[in-house]
Amino acid sequence: MLPTILLGLLLAPAGINAAPAASLADCLTSSAVPQLKTTDSKYALAIKPFNLRLPFTPVAVAQPTTLAQVQAAVACGVSSKVMVTPKSGGHSYASHGLGGENGHLMVDMKYWTNVTVDPTTNIATIGVGGRLGNVAQALYNQGQRALSHGTCPG
Repeated sequence: MLPTILLGLLLAPAGINAAPAASLADCLTSSAVPQLKTTDSKYALAIKPFNLRLPFTPVAVAQPTTLAQVQAAVACGVSSKVMVTPKSGGHSYASHGLGGENGHLMVDMKYWTNVTVDPTTNIATIGVGGRLGNVAQALYNQGQRALSHGTCPG
């Protein structure tokens, strides 16, 4: 299981242009951070907003699978002077997972879905990329636990 992390917004100086985008891509590549390029078949789905009226475009999309890759992605954003935004489930009506505006480095946490229930305390530790379906299933599988939930009209 991957460790659970909390990743907040990291504010870096604004002013996105082609030079920082190129240095960001080079940095992510040299740091071995998995990323989606605009030419990748999964790119459009990765940046599809929950609220279709707010289709912001990140300057780059990182998809880390290790803590070291998350750290490297954040460091690359800072060194390239690009705002870094984590994307968890992607259900933000204001498209905050895409940055809430164009030009952010989106750190897609989709692989951070671990769910662990401590049987003594009944406290669940849920990865930042956990989605309702996998969380509900994992809670049930670990002692037939459940949480109240529903859906919002879209």
